[in-house]
Amino acid sequence: MKRVLFVGRFQPFHHGHQYAIKKLLKKYKEVVVVIGSSEDSFTLENPFTCGERIEMIRLCFSKSELARMVIIPVPDVNDNRIWVEHLFMHIPPVEEVYSNNPLVKMLFSKHGILVKTVEFYDRGPKEGSTIRRLMADGKKEWAIHVPKNAVRYLESIEADQRIKKLVRMGARHS
Repeated sequence: MKRVLFVGRFQPFHHGHQYAIKKLLKKYKEVVVVIGSSEDSFTLENPFTCGERIEMIRLCFSKSELARMVIIPVPDVNDNRIWVEHLFMHIPPVEEVYSNNPLVKMLFSKHGILVKTVEFYDRGPKEGSTIRRLMADGKKEWAIHVPKNAVRYLESIEADQRIKKLVRMGARHS
């Protein structure tokens, strides 16, 4: 069995993320989950703090699953030429990389690393941007796209109110 890498921003953590990680846990001994853009928060694209994203992830897995996951925050370097090296400085060795993000695939492939695709779980409505838009519009159906434990957590921190406030402020990517 191998240790594999799965990268995401988890803004918010949703059913698609949970599905992908659970599939990887069934196939591999350990999954390194990298929280990308870990330094960004309180923007429209990245409204949640790194700690909030870690909490969402942890609430959505059993203790036995968490024992086989390594959750690592990695800040951006804002230079795609060195991003892969930067990422590898923050994580334990991995044998395979999984992502559906075209930029992630391209950056790893430039380093001769094959990135495998994770099977999508109802991609369209399960994208973070769609969920954030629903929250900003005050539409309660955002919650059907997010695991129940993460929904409870997001409600406890009034995530929808935060996103609405960020929209009113015209918050941009930091």
